[in-house]
This record gives sequence, C-alpha cells and structure tokens, in this order.
Amino acid sequence: MPAGSFTRIGGGGGFWGDQVFAPIDLLVGEELDYLTMDYLAEVTMSIMAKQKVRDENKGWATDLVDWLKAGGISLLHEKKTRLVTNAGGGNPLACAEAVLALACEIGWSDCRIAMVNGDDVLPLVEDVLSGGSLVDHMSTGQPLSEIAGDLVSANAYVGSGAIARALENGADIVVTGRVADASLIVGSMLHSEGWAKHALEEGMEIFTPVSEWAPKSVKKPLDVLAGWTLAGHLIECGAQVSGGNSSDWEIVPDLAELGYPIAEINGDGRCIITKSEGTGGRVSRRIVAEQMLYEIGDPQAYMTPDVVVDISNTTLKEVSKDRVLVSKTKGKPAPPTLKVSASYRDGWFAASDLVIPGPDAISRAEKTDSILKERLSDLSGLEIYTEYFGAGASLPIGLAHLKKEPTEILIRWAAKSPMRSEIIEFTRAIAPLVLTGPAGVAGYSARMRPREQLRFFPFLLERELVELRVTITMMQTLRTRLQEMDPLIDTVLTRIQKIADGEPEGLWRRRVARRVMKRLQKPTTTDK
Repeated sequence: MPAGSFTRIGGGGGFWGDQVFAPIDLLVGEELDYLTMDYLAEVTMSIMAKQKVRDENKGWATDLVDWLKAGGISLLHEKKTRLVTNAGGGNPLACAEAVLALACEIGWSDCRIAMVNGDDVLPLVEDVLSGGSLVDHMSTGQPLSEIAGDLVSANAYVGSGAIARALENGADIVVTGRVADASLIVGSMLHSEGWAKHALEEGMEIFTPVSEWAPKSVKKPLDVLAGWTLAGHLIECGAQVSGGNSSDWEIVPDLAELGYPIAEINGDGRCIITKSEGTGGRVSRRIVAEQMLYEIGDPQAYMTPDVVVDISNTTLKEVSKDRVLVSKTKGKPAPPTLKVSASYRDGWFAASDLVIPGPDAISRAEKTDSILKERLSDLSGLEIYTEYFGAGASLPIGLAHLKKEPTEILIRWAAKSPMRSEIIEFTRAIAPLVLTGPAGVAGYSARMRPREQLRFFPFLLERELVELRVTITMMQTLRTRLQEMDPLIDTVLTRIQKIADGEPEGLWRRRVARRVMKRLQKPTTTDK
C-alpha cells in the first residue's frame, strides 16, 4: 500500500467466550485508532434473551467488563483509542451503564459513551403480521405467524450508520446491540475518513444508505465500502485470521501466545492485515484467504447491511512478514431487507453421554441406545437424537471412507419434549445403563438439568421498518446522572479522589499484570 494515511483498527475478539484479556495485549503492544470487539453470534442472542428474561440487568456480554476492569478502561483513556463493540447484545443500556461505572472508578469524568439500540424488532412483529405481510423462515419457508406467539427475541442485523454518527458526536466508547460484525469496522472508517462528518453537514439521517454519505471526492463509494467491509470481516473473528483455527496449524508458531489481528485500512478501501510484532501466530496469504471465505455464502454477493460485497476479483498479496495486502474488492448497493435473528420457545431439552471402550464398541453403543429408547418408549412427546463420536459421526459425507472400527465410542444423546417431566425421566435413565446394559459402559455424569429450548428463526424484514427506529443516547459521567444510576456513587467518587491523590489504582488483576509484563519483556519471535 503506497505511503499515506491509514486507520489502524484492532480486532480484540471473535465471540463471547474468546480469550477475555486479548484486547489488553493489543492495547499494550499497539497504537490503535479504534478497537473493535465482536461478541455476538446467532446462538449468543438466544442465550442473552433467556438471561434478560430472568434478570432485567442481564443479557449482554459480561466479558467486556472483565477486561475493562482489569486495566483496559485505563488503557483506552491513556491511549485515546476508541472502543466500538456489540457487547450490548440484548441489553445495550445495562452494558453501557456498567462501562460508565468503570469510567467513573478511574476518574475518566468526561468519558462519552454512546448506546446504539433499535435492532430489537420484537415489538414490530405483531404489526407486521397484522398488516398482511408474508414473513417466512429464510431456509425452511415456515410462516412466522405459526410461532409468533412463542417469540422470545427478534433482533435485526443493523449497519454502520449509527456507530459512525455516535463517533462523530464525540463518543469515546460505542456500545451496540445486534450490529452486523463487519459494520463495527465500517462505522469506525465512516468516522475516520470524514463520511460521517459530511453526512451530518448535509443533514442526512442515520438510516440513509451510507454509500450516499461519501464526500464528492470519493469516486466509487460502493467499492470503498466493500473494501472496508471485507477488512471488518477479516478481523471480526479475532485471531482466526492471524493463525488460529488454520489448516496450516502444524507450522503456525507459538499458538499459546497467539496475537490478535490489526487492519490498517486506507480511505480507498484497501487494507493490510497484520498483527503485533513478537506475538505468536502468522498472517499469511493462505490464512487470510481462509478467513475471507469463512461464512460468506456467495463470493459474488456477500450480503451485509451496508453493501453487497463481491470478492471474486479480490487480490491478496504478502508484502512482508505477517503483512497481507487486500485490494480490488467490489461493492453493490445494499439489499432492501435486513436479516432478523429471532428465537422462540420450543419445549425442553437435555443432553447426556456415555463412553463405550474396547472391542465391538459400535455394536455395544447401538445396543445401549436401543435399550434406552425402549425403556422410554411410553413417553409420547419425547424425541431422542443419537450420535456416535469415534465412529465418524462428525465427518462430512465426502470423508465417509475414512471410517474404521474404533477402539472406543462416545455415545451422545440429545432429547427434547414439550413436557419438562419427560426430559427429567430421560436424564434419570442414563446412569442405570452402566450396570443394566452391555458390559464395559463407563463415563456417566450427574443428571442433567432440563433447560427450556429456544429455536432459531431467521427472517427478512424491510429495511425502513428497522433503520427508522435506531436511536443513540449519549451518556456523560456527570455527578447528577451518576447519582440517579447508583445510590453508592459518592463512595465511588471518594475512591476516585484517593486514586488522584496517589493511592494505587488497584484495578490490575495479578494474572493480567503478569501477562502484560510477559508481553513487554518477550523478544521478537522468528519463524522456524
């Protein structure tokens, strides 16, 4: 990439459950303009919906607070790195308030936190259906009307406009709900490259297609957006683009200290994918290509809320060690609809397993399965699904020839029923198989607790029904606002004063401190 200005954006995590303190490593080792954190997946939104039903303060990715409290909030403040994250999940307000409290603890009194919501379209479903709209499951064609009464959540994948507007309005930290993964990066670039400023000056709304936000000097805004989106797609899965989960795993160095990715993004849509020097992993053409093709469907039409991306002519070039240039990506206008990730109640479920070791493992596993199902055959609503791991159950059809007689089998059952009582009977029937079935059955665990099952239901919704509802609330750490939020805020402010007077901050956990010191002292790794 020719010399010139570019924006450095770190990808500090790929899902809720990724390495919690990875963003601290990025902040310690690098100078970043923005740090993006993707915490959401389709299953994650369902989990968050269940959490929020039980507790109105839950339903967001609490790992965010763990690393912020361990020193991340101080690093963001000191380095003036802006954080953009969809950790808000199903409850952006509760998440933003938790982050606000941490900013108070370190005395960041002018911290501006933006909360982006509006992706929750559950209140719209009844009106959409009563208005005669035909809304179906994207894959099966099942009408939404059949399960509408059991819906627990419905969140649209919204785009980057609200993020960019929040940053343009001065946000230091942006907390969102179900914003599309790559849009976290696109929103940052819209702000960095002046598109958001231009849109604000021209009086454009948040829901105006962001391709129209481009300054007049930008000749091909759709191609630029496509390039930015691809950059976001490459780093939104965290270290998967810097050597994790790679088919080259046997030659990727130091996976234990895997470095998380950085995208150096140019205003014309090109980018370089790299990682911190001295960290483990590798950024190569092959590894970047693997991530580029991950979860995109049609390579000529990767659908996002901001732009339809065509990577069929995209080029990848290794320009130096751990630096891959990505260019020539093309863009098409954004689709008229947005994908909605919904979930609905569908009875109860539980899972359990047993180990079948030794000769004839498959035969004994099949016999054990038949005994279990015969004993529970009087339960009319119970459905049991069986898998034999070790016998090729996880192999795709094309690799069926690799199956061979295993020396052990892990037999796994998953059961569902509209009645919780039937799931309880299923869980009670597993352990007795150890002494009342074929010889050598082992590895049983405690009875599983029945859990309410949420089933995924994706559908498309007209864009204008969603984007018009996106709102942003700017929250600043003023004493009066804080006292409304937390009756103990005076205690917090006293702690802040003590810190200001020289008392040790006490936010760094010992384990994180050790990781940071190791990161600073470690010599640069070399490929073997």
